[in-house]
Amino acid sequence: MNKIIEIKEHIKKVYLAYNRPFVVGYSGGKDSTVVMQLVWDAIEEIPHEQLKQDVHVISTDTLVETPYIIDYVAKTLEQINVAARAGNLPIYAHRLTPLYKNSFWVNLIGKGYPAPSRNFRWCTERLKIEPVNRFIAEYVDKWGEATVVLGARRDESASRSQVLSSKARDNMGLSKHPTLPAAFVFTPIEEMTTDDVWSYLLSHKCQWGGNNRDLAAMYQNASGGECPMVVDKSTPSCGSSRFGCWTCTLVQQDTTMENLIDNGEEWMTPLLEFRDFLSETQDPEKKHIYRSHKRRDGQVSYVRDGTRIAYGPYKLEWRKTFLERLLQIQKDVQQSGPDSTVQLISFEELELIRDFWREEEWADAVPEIYQRVIGVDHVWQDDDGIKYSLEDHQLLTQLCAEAGINPDLPTKLIDQERRMQGMSRRSGILQKIDRIFSEEWRTEEEILDRLGMANDLQ
Repeated sequence: MNKIIEIKEHIKKVYLAYNRPFVVGYSGGKDSTVVMQLVWDAIEEIPHEQLKQDVHVISTDTLVETPYIIDYVAKTLEQINVAARAGNLPIYAHRLTPLYKNSFWVNLIGKGYPAPSRNFRWCTERLKIEPVNRFIAEYVDKWGEATVVLGARRDESASRSQVLSSKARDNMGLSKHPTLPAAFVFTPIEEMTTDDVWSYLLSHKCQWGGNNRDLAAMYQNASGGECPMVVDKSTPSCGSSRFGCWTCTLVQQDTTMENLIDNGEEWMTPLLEFRDFLSETQDPEKKHIYRSHKRRDGQVSYVRDGTRIAYGPYKLEWRKTFLERLLQIQKDVQQSGPDSTVQLISFEELELIRDFWREEEWADAVPEIYQRVIGVDHVWQDDDGIKYSLEDHQLLTQLCAEAGINPDLPTKLIDQERRMQGMSRRSGILQKIDRIFSEEWRTEEEILDRLGMANDLQ
């Protein structure tokens, strides 16, 4: 109990010592819940006339959060706002999301980014760090500075303890934010153990009307942990058992989803199967099946010794498969899951995916796939420029075959001209055409044959 009193006193001192608001990271898990409750208690104990700075509670919805937890977090944010207004406290909760152009599905299905791995963890920056930094940067312009309050604990792992120990602190124990110079990171519960956390949660009533025993039940069902609030790249990945993105392929096995399914959440089975399918595409022996031999810049890269291709984005044919399976899962989950309105992918994301695909082929595949799987029509954005059809591309492919030309080359040249059609200034067109010609236009088979590997992929 003395430890809790000391932490609350520390929170009050930090709040009153600096003329800057708090930004509290909340993920819905045990550690961030403890931090939020302790901050709430500390704010309530400060005389009202001294509450000069606001407390902003931020929760990042990556748009691929496990449906099991996302409703819980959304309800909590609403409860925090209602209870804070009723108590006349300067506490405000916000749901943050990545920009649609940075979303998981736009990058994976639209651009063909491979499923995240420890060697290419592209998701963290786009889905977690960028929304938080954007929020803080926006408000820091008004505030001047901000204190970011996080639920990091030394007891979580040896790596987390090492990270916390390496931080340079001021006399209040705060460290500089790694990317935002006007923000400072405060970790008030870093000395609490896991037992301390659960002891506090199960013996203290939640101030905004939540039930910490429901949270404990969720952990028991999932046998999992909290995916921490991420503000920099030093934050470790969520680990083998966590509440976080249902698409996460940074781990070999998603034991959290498996345990939830075993405990009665059978409707999540298609999500787990799709995650496992994405994980399978990371198998080095299968990369040639799923991924293009060319990078997005049109060049071919090789592994360090130059003997093998370093494969690029997913092939368009597989991205179409991903989208079809995702839409089918969404349809199934709406019918059999607890929420008939759940949306795994938004129309804004579908429109962006459509734009990327139409730069690669002339068929307009996204509306066709959507109508076939979902069974209803949707009004898609009009393309008021020059339009080419699948039949046009088939004719071009036939003519190229007769002339012995790779059809992708004239297709890309025509697409470049189409994008600049109608512009009053066409500066840079020659450079753009030159870049297209400088791409690698040999087939994968031709490149592998030169490397002496053509038979390895049979």
